[in-house]
Amino acid sequence: MRAQFGRSPAAMGVLKQQNVEDFYQVGEELGSGQFAIVKQCRERSTGLEFAAKFIKKRQSIASSRGVRRDEIEREVTILQQIQHPNIVTLHDVYENQGVSE
Repeated sequence: MRAQFGRSPAAMGVLKQQNVEDFYQVGEELGSGQFAIVKQCRERSTGLEFAAKFIKKRQSIASSRGVRRDEIEREVTILQQIQHPNIVTLHDVYENQGVSE
């Protein structure tokens, strides 16, 4: 699973506005970067395990902290189209309702 944000036409079909923790039990941190954290998670309905990527979205256009919405949408769009055994697949996309642009 990737926890990401987006509203491009490709992303709109899978973008979920619910709380990710209602559907996944979020576990320990697996790694982090400047604007994202990857955590272990387990899908509550199936018990399947995934890695969830949580990306910090920019709070405003003028802000230099976080990732621009269009960059996140681009990553979601690319991951939706790729199917290769050596590349992770996108399982779900959620947007945190409490974060504004």
